[in-house]
Amino acid sequence: MKHPSTPSAAICAALIALSLSIEMLASPLSPDDALKSFQVADGLRVELVAAEPLVESPCALSFDEKGRLFVAENRGYPRTVEPPQGRIALLTDTDGDGRMDQRTTFAEGLAFPNGVMVWQGGLIVTAAPDIFFFKDTDGDGRADERRVLLTGFDTAKSTQLRVNKPMLGPDGWIYFAAGLTGGTITSPEHPEKPAVKMTGDLRWNPRTGDFENVDGKSQFGMSFDDFGRRFICMNRLPVQHVVLSSAWLRRNPRLAFSDTVQDCNARDVKTMMKGGGEGVRLFPISHNITTADSHAGSFSAACAVTIWRGGALPEQFTGCALSCDPTGNLVHADRLVPRGATFSAEPLLEKREIFPSSDDWCRPVFLAAGPDGALYVADMYRSTIEHPDYVAEELRKHTDFESGKQMGRIWRVTAARGAKSAPVPPFRDEFAPVLAAAADAGATAKMADDANARTRFCLALALGDVRSDYSTAALAKIAARDADDRWARAAVLSGIAGREMEFLRALWPRVKGATDGELELLSGVGRSFADPAALLADLPAGNSAALAALLTEVKGAEKAPQFPKLLDDAVNHAGDSSTPTSARLLFVRLLARSSWERAAEALREVFISSADDALRTAAIRSLATLDAKRAATTLLAPGAWQHYSPAIRESILAALLARATDVDGVLAAIESGTLPASALTTQRRQLFAKHKDAAIRERAAKLFAASASTPAAAQAKVQAALALPPQSGHGREVFKQLCITCHRLNQEGALVGPDLFDMRRQPKENIAFHIIAPDAEIAPAFTAYACETKDGRAFAGIVTSETSTSVTIRQPGGLEETVLRAEVKSLTALPNSLMPTGLDAAMSPQDFADLLAYLKGEGGAGL
Repeated sequence: MKHPSTPSAAICAALIALSLSIEMLASPLSPDDALKSFQVADGLRVELVAAEPLVESPCALSFDEKGRLFVAENRGYPRTVEPPQGRIALLTDTDGDGRMDQRTTFAEGLAFPNGVMVWQGGLIVTAAPDIFFFKDTDGDGRADERRVLLTGFDTAKSTQLRVNKPMLGPDGWIYFAAGLTGGTITSPEHPEKPAVKMTGDLRWNPRTGDFENVDGKSQFGMSFDDFGRRFICMNRLPVQHVVLSSAWLRRNPRLAFSDTVQDCNARDVKTMMKGGGEGVRLFPISHNITTADSHAGSFSAACAVTIWRGGALPEQFTGCALSCDPTGNLVHADRLVPRGATFSAEPLLEKREIFPSSDDWCRPVFLAAGPDGALYVADMYRSTIEHPDYVAEELRKHTDFESGKQMGRIWRVTAARGAKSAPVPPFRDEFAPVLAAAADAGATAKMADDANARTRFCLALALGDVRSDYSTAALAKIAARDADDRWARAAVLSGIAGREMEFLRALWPRVKGATDGELELLSGVGRSFADPAALLADLPAGNSAALAALLTEVKGAEKAPQFPKLLDDAVNHAGDSSTPTSARLLFVRLLARSSWERAAEALREVFISSADDALRTAAIRSLATLDAKRAATTLLAPGAWQHYSPAIRESILAALLARATDVDGVLAAIESGTLPASALTTQRRQLFAKHKDAAIRERAAKLFAASASTPAAAQAKVQAALALPPQSGHGREVFKQLCITCHRLNQEGALVGPDLFDMRRQPKENIAFHIIAPDAEIAPAFTAYACETKDGRAFAGIVTSETSTSVTIRQPGGLEETVLRAEVKSLTALPNSLMPTGLDAAMSPQDFADLLAYLKGEGGAGL
């Protein structure tokens, strides 16, 4: 019998053929021919600055005050080799013709140097596990001083995305991009400084030696605009704005808001990626070979985000965000358009890029502004730029990761005609006038009406630390005006702790609860009350939607004198399609505070008649909260389960199993056959296995044992499936029945588990093994966590966002739950995959054959 992990000869041959075809697509071009491959935007000119053998594998650049160019040469990438091959090259233009003609090896023996910054007569270099300072003290162009500034950066994972991009911030601190790794960071020069566990980007104070985490986690590169606002990037997103610091959010421990970064680009390419990750479109003119079909036509390696603050490019580029995509062989430009407190990034050019190459070996990876005002592009120039870790195993064996290691180019981009370098302005502090205004009542009142939304946002943050009647009134004014901007709402709510009632009195006349933003704002106000009794004792009169928003999550809201009438309104309006959906959602949630007899019929009507999954999910949760056992009978009625969508199925199970004391209804449904046992994941089955009631444990053990497939039987089913020809179209139906809850394929499904396009490179035996034994290999990014709250709720999923005050968990079906850390009793990583074991028991051999064919992308299986 063939081992499940052993690919067939046919599969190997196909992968090898694919690899060879990729390698045959292009050969390296000479620097002169490579120059001809660019089709730059109108008004731009490209010139060669340096090429091999003067420079090899350039990945970062920095100019000194003499116009000399320091280059990080990541010559060892992608695999670890001994001795380390990385170098820092010092390039000089001795004859002033604009092309570098002299090279000195400034430093060498570095593992994977990926960031350089000229600093105080020397050079800061990122080369995990260390950040170095090098200096040439005798003038020979070689560093003879070598110090470790910070150490402890993780090197256990990919060599590709480690700490990088040292950059001086407007505050005098030096910032570092995190990559995708962390570490426990210490300072050898300041052993008295406490170690910092790296959770995102980092900054270091060269005056004091202090270092600390900062919000945001850039993969490669970062930049500041004229006002000192920081921008970062990730492989799928070329522009992200760090809108605020989580320190502001910590002022209100009851603020359920965990974001600090705004994704600026429109995601208009369907990619089927985890985390809602639709792609950002780009327009390569090369072959643009990507590691997954879902990446084609979109960013897959966005890096080196740079806010162009002025120089020798045409005026239209000033203020734009530039970014590289080495997989697409191009540099892209977005204009930043103000959107409330943040920005949207919109392509500068229509359906083309500013710096694309038809040369498949061209790999732009870094951007820098030169002393002449030009844009300099580091072109690593490789046959394959992808790291082996992200390439399918069989393809990896036959891919050339070495070609191009001794090559590299640096390009200069300027205006095509009459290039005049516009001066780069000094940084401006947007907070200085805001802080001044916040200390003066008259100035505050005037600035709260400022036409600039960003100014109002900054004022709201500042006023959170000003305790006065005028600051509370100004916060209410800003909140009402900017209620539809989630960042503005968060800024306001972060500063109202301790003065909730004063703020509510100032806000209430300004809002009517008529918009989604106003309802979200009022909900946040209600949650902010540390003492709900204070709210209930002085609750203002208002329309039912506004009151529902204010009270839905307030403990003890039933004590309010308006509450009985509010419940009547909720019963009447929950199912009313003429009522705005946001208000209906609040009414449905509020009915969880009622009784089964009073509210169940209205909730059932919402569940049955509504086409909105959010409303149906809210109705499911309220029914389960009122009476989980009776809700199970209603929701898991005979014949109902097979008609529910995957999202609704997950909503039902999550609601009915939210409390361990209420699981009997689900168990009874499995016993009666109205709910298949295979619908429960490993984690959910453990709720029964660990139940304190022995009778529940025994009943569950019998049911799950009966539904389990033995390893031998499962393996036999695999072999039987592999021998069957797939039936046209049926594989998609099997996928929709069993997999769509956590996986997405061909634009269908939930983005919880890994991208299934990657599986197409694997042989069917491997895919089948992962289906049968999902716990055999769990990628770190997909580690499941179990969360238990202090009020008895329990759920499991993938942590998608967390701050010091809250955590967001995405559950199967794509449902997300944001919980305040103050409400979390436990948050524990689970040893098992979210994918249930025994899934094969729900399939016949033909089902299995059809599913495997569909996952492989075979045309007759449902594509």
